[in-house]
Amino acid sequence: MEQERLLQARDIMIDAFGRVYAMFGIPEVVGRIYGLLFFSDQPLGLEDIASELEVSKATVSIHIRFLEGMKTVRKVWVKGSRRDYYEAERDTGKIMVEHLQSSFINEREIAMEAAGRSREVLNDLRQSSEPAVLQQVELFAQCLDNLEENYKWSQQFLQQMVETWDKWKK
Repeated sequence: MEQERLLQARDIMIDAFGRVYAMFGIPEVVGRIYGLLFFSDQPLGLEDIASELEVSKATVSIHIRFLEGMKTVRKVWVKGSRRDYYEAERDTGKIMVEHLQSSFINEREIAMEAAGRSREVLNDLRQSSEPAVLQQVELFAQCLDNLEENYKWSQQFLQQMVETWDKWKK
């Protein structure tokens, strides 16, 4: 009876992890895999995960690679076994900070590269004799300036957040 209640508590959280992942456009099964590993007291193999979640081993295999790429799950060695086993990174703060950093860096690179190309076009348009075009060029240039300032501020904010997290964890 108590063991069933423990499994019920775990399953509630596994379901919650699935719903949280789905909020970010990630398949629920990915969150459930992470949740299962998060609440497991030992590393689990693909077959164990598939059986526990009642999904195919292929589904688990595909999604476990995604979780490894996000650094939320890692492959571990289990003595005496040739199977692959996995365990969850339980420091969710670390996961969030690393994900925010990675996402921000990628977003900034894309936006700043596009802003550079856009500025080249705007610089060419500064030769226009049309007042309406020149007015739009200045508006667009101001928007790009604001965007770059926002990225600088966001980068500083994120860096402070990372430093604060690192200090807090020590």
